[in-house]
Amino acid sequence: MNIRIKTIIMENRKTWLITGASQGIGLATVKYLLSKNQQVIATTRDANKFDATLKDHPQLEVIDLDLTSEEAVQKAVAYVAEKYGKIDLLINNAGFGFAGAIEEASEAEIQKVLAINVEAALRMTRCVLPFMRQARKGHIINFSSVAGLASTPGFGIYNASKYAVEGFSEALHYEVKDLGIKVTLIEPGAFRTNFLDSSLAVAQKTIPDYDATAGNFKNMLHANNGKQIGNPEKAAEYIFEISAMENPPLRLMLGEDAYNRVVAKLQDMQTEIERMKYLTLASGFSNKS
Repeated sequence: MNIRIKTIIMENRKTWLITGASQGIGLATVKYLLSKNQQVIATTRDANKFDATLKDHPQLEVIDLDLTSEEAVQKAVAYVAEKYGKIDLLINNAGFGFAGAIEEASEAEIQKVLAINVEAALRMTRCVLPFMRQARKGHIINFSSVAGLASTPGFGIYNASKYAVEGFSEALHYEVKDLGIKVTLIEPGAFRTNFLDSSLAVAQKTIPDYDATAGNFKNMLHANNGKQIGNPEKAAEYIFEISAMENPPLRLMLGEDAYNRVVAKLQDMQTEIERMKYLTLASGFSNKS
């Protein structure tokens, strides 16, 4: 290969570190990035179960990683940074769903959701940031959900975890924007992946009083499995597209269903804010003598 052409290819090739990369939008993103000649490090709980058709790709490395272990994450991030000389993009994609009313959820069930959706994303972010700060560049892409913006009965625990991702990612955006580091939240609606199969748990406890709310939602999830309107390959394409932007968005909703739900919530919030404005503005100390 011509040296000049090879140099251009290397300069355009970014190093991506992706969690939860063995299925769903994560796997679709890995495939799309490889088609664009990117360097991809995919983390998964069991590398032996990763897509066998991809494992020998020269621009892909698959590593086992326990996202709940601070020591394991620190070692993995340091290994990637040393081997490849940089980490251009981190995608915190690993996620775990949970359906059930708040009262139906046990302490252990709640902790499992928070451990992956919130704590693991924070852990990966904290461990990658020193390398991005040193380079004065980088892009952290955190997977939230439309469920991180609009709540549903029966999805409250999952809502709580994704609202947390929204909160710390927005704060992070303001903390690092002057350091050359970008932050984006991906907020998908329902995408046709196996999320409703292998990545969704249902509360073991059932309380009949919630049948019409949380129970109905659980039934709807099962009925919608395999019929979701979101296309994972399109999601992967647009994630790559925003990675090339000089000024990528803080938030990117994906899916018509996500757009409609968020717009409806914003309208409801505005109505409620104006309805209670008289109390809101009267809640301070009076300036009158």
